[in-house]
Amino acid sequence: MDNLYKILEESAERHPDNTALVFLDKKITYKKLKETADRLANGFLSLGLKKGDRIGVLLPNGPHFTMVFFALLKIGVTVIPISIHYKSDEIHHRLSDSEAKGVVYWKGYRQRVHTAVESLEHCSKFIVLGEQIESGEVELSYLAERYEPLTDTVEPDPDDSALIVYTSGTTGVPKGACLTHKNLLSNVSSVNQVLRISDTDTGICVLPLSHPLGHSFVMCNFIYAGASLVLMTSFEARAVLDTVSTERATFFFGVPNMFRELAECEESEEEDVSSLKYCISSGDSLTQEIKDKFENRFNTIILEAYGLTEASPIVSINDPRGELNAGSVGLPLPGVEMRIVDEDDQEVFPGEVGEIIVRGPNVMKGYLNKPKATEEVLRDGWLRTGDFAKLDENGYGFIVVRKKSVIVKS
Repeated sequence: MDNLYKILEESAERHPDNTALVFLDKKITYKKLKETADRLANGFLSLGLKKGDRIGVLLPNGPHFTMVFFALLKIGVTVIPISIHYKSDEIHHRLSDSEAKGVVYWKGYRQRVHTAVESLEHCSKFIVLGEQIESGEVELSYLAERYEPLTDTVEPDPDDSALIVYTSGTTGVPKGACLTHKNLLSNVSSVNQVLRISDTDTGICVLPLSHPLGHSFVMCNFIYAGASLVLMTSFEARAVLDTVSTERATFFFGVPNMFRELAECEESEEEDVSSLKYCISSGDSLTQEIKDKFENRFNTIILEAYGLTEASPIVSINDPRGELNAGSVGLPLPGVEMRIVDEDDQEVFPGEVGEIIVRGPNVMKGYLNKPKATEEVLRDGWLRTGDFAKLDENGYGFIVVRKKSVIVKS
């Protein structure tokens, strides 16, 4: 399995009739999801896209994001996820820096996209989700209906990027982290060794699919497992709890503020979240107060995780079958090494604070067009995260200061 697309292909072979995605009142099986992605892949080829090209994806949470994501991967095109909240200049930077050949977007974002690409001669393919297309645009649904499913899948070279994910730019100009198919496949496999998501599980994703926590952590792990994923376009506590009840969800992924709002949400007589096995919190530190309040109300467990874009994205997570230490982000994933070092790169003793450095198959190959920045963070195979933490005697990590808090808008 060399192409990340294969996780969809294999789940469709094993569980064709399983529900892959739930969105509003619609359920899509793995068979249908793969077929549509394969049709889109053929359609993208007809537009002249080929292995090595790059395409921006500016879509809200919904099945179309997943279909486009895997269709592009199938033909060897690198996906550049772009937040739907970005302004034109932010979209421009990502499309310009990556030399994207085009962009897939929802019609409601048309004006921002057109403004962003005005001076970009290399960006000439415009695929739009929605009716009433304008001159120069191709309707996404037309490609899905017009073309037969593509059978062949491009086998990427070892260094081919599956995704280019831009950092937030909190510490400077946003940089494009180049994540290979191998990076992402290793992270998905390692996360599933810990969480053991199965084909009978149902997860809820309110995290934006344009964000690494949404597409790489949640979406890809559920596709890999052949499980069902309920996609929600935004976070609203009451709506999430109602969805857990109706869909009998077993997993929920969120950030600390979401867990606070859920814990404080007014109770409903119809509320039944007894199906929830685990909730996973990432993106920032979870306070003990929020954790206790949530777990006591809903009688479930929050597992904290730590990661960053450059690590595809998860580095460590609490194993539900292991020791659950309050405030800990758990142990490194299988195959991943995490050390805490001082300013001289010397490993510190347990309990002492230092910088987190990470090594493993999940670590990016580098920043696009930025060799100097790459050299600064990748030294001797170790990724300098800029985050500070301490380890206890058993190797469990405790985050002290993050270089930047991860802001996730749903």
